[in-house]
Amino acid sequence: MRWRFVIVFVFSLWMVIPPILAQDNPFPNAQVPAGDSRLLVHGLPYADSPEVGYLEPGAQIVITGRSADSLWVQTTAHNGREGWVITELLNVTVDLSTLPVTHQRNTLGMRAVLAPEVVTHIRQIYRDGLARGNDPHVFAKVGDSMTAGEAFFAPVGEGDYKLGAYAYLEPVIQYYTAGQTRTGNPFTNESLAAAIGWSASTALNPRYADPDLCLEGEMPLLCEYRLNRPSVALIMFGTNDLGHIDRSSFYGHLERIVTLTIDEGIIPVISTIPLRVDYEEKTDSFNEVVISIASKYAIPLWDYGAALANLADNGLGPDGVHPTLSPTGTRGTANFTMAYLNYGYNRRNLTGLLMLDVVWRALREAESTPCFEA
Repeated sequence: MRWRFVIVFVFSLWMVIPPILAQDNPFPNAQVPAGDSRLLVHGLPYADSPEVGYLEPGAQIVITGRSADSLWVQTTAHNGREGWVITELLNVTVDLSTLPVTHQRNTLGMRAVLAPEVVTHIRQIYRDGLARGNDPHVFAKVGDSMTAGEAFFAPVGEGDYKLGAYAYLEPVIQYYTAGQTRTGNPFTNESLAAAIGWSASTALNPRYADPDLCLEGEMPLLCEYRLNRPSVALIMFGTNDLGHIDRSSFYGHLERIVTLTIDEGIIPVISTIPLRVDYEEKTDSFNEVVISIASKYAIPLWDYGAALANLADNGLGPDGVHPTLSPTGTRGTANFTMAYLNYGYNRRNLTGLLMLDVVWRALREAESTPCFEA
């Protein structure tokens, strides 16, 4: 049986379904408790979703829908925007089971929640990086062909994306689009630490560094870091390692990448890999390595492999290696509307943005506190 035990994070992703108004009950069916505090209304039914408005104390409201578990209900905020409120914070006068489910939990991918020890560690790494001159608006892409190709993030950096239900990702996109790298913004940058056929050891081998841009004897990984000074690195290796090395060797190579990244004051976000045909058991074993290293070093884990698990053929194309492209090809890989999330590269781009977002928000929260010196 395939399984995945993730220590560092709790994941969830939500699918938004257009609200269905309760036509049979247009009158108030709930009340905000009287008191001094306004009740916040969120854009989606989870606590860290952006706020869209509020409800005044004592307000009579109409609940128009609910989440599948009825822990959240849908209503209208003071400014006319529909949003979500925690059910237990209201005095409800209607049987919620009679109301339509207007939001359901889905397994399309991940919404990461960083463990406290991870937040503490990445903030320290970030501070160290700023002291070294790293750019908070820049992230690096490190990996193989799934990272090097234009299907990964390039359309996002060119503004060719559709967020659908994930409109809350717009701020993080704008934040990193403002960064400048060697060949564009971080989303479009042609990384010197990612190329077709690369394994984890390749990124550490000076033989594969660009002789025109890298220093003599410099690793491709460190060359990329030196030239662009990122504050975050999105790292995924393993697919090309499966057929050549054992678990122990892969552990050593990936751990070396992680420690070098931390030493440079760069936050490593390491990703599990998709299932590879004919290497199913070994894929699980290598992903356990990724999860173990993320836990050991208290760094963000991007469980991309899990995000593909419920797709046909595990989200892989005919070669059994690379994720599927949408019908519109590379240009459609940043379309995050529901139909397009049936394709492997679309899920890679969405879950990558989710990881950037949760890291970015953790760092922004730290910057807003007096004890954080940025």
